[in-house]
Amino acid sequence: MVGAKIGWKLVLMAFTIVVSLVANKAVTTAWKLGSGGKPPKGNTAGYLEVVTWAVASGATAAAAKRFAEDRAARYWLKSTGSLPPGYEDMSNS
Repeated sequence: MVGAKIGWKLVLMAFTIVVSLVANKAVTTAWKLGSGGKPPKGNTAGYLEVVTWAVASGATAAAAKRFAEDRAARYWLKSTGSLPPGYEDMSNS
């Protein structure tokens, strides 16, 4: 059971890293296309721009995390024939 937990964490981490890199590139590119400039950094932008960037990047990060977890769980299920550790309890409710 401990080996499965460690394995699951490694699989989830790998999926999360890849999806996060893609999501970050996507939101940065969308920002550049939409605003014509780089995302705000430091004290160089106004509050509205900073808040808009925070909402856009935060929503993208949350969606990417959820997507990565879903894909990792599907991969785990396909590879092992069982749900990832911690998911068994959820299937009974």
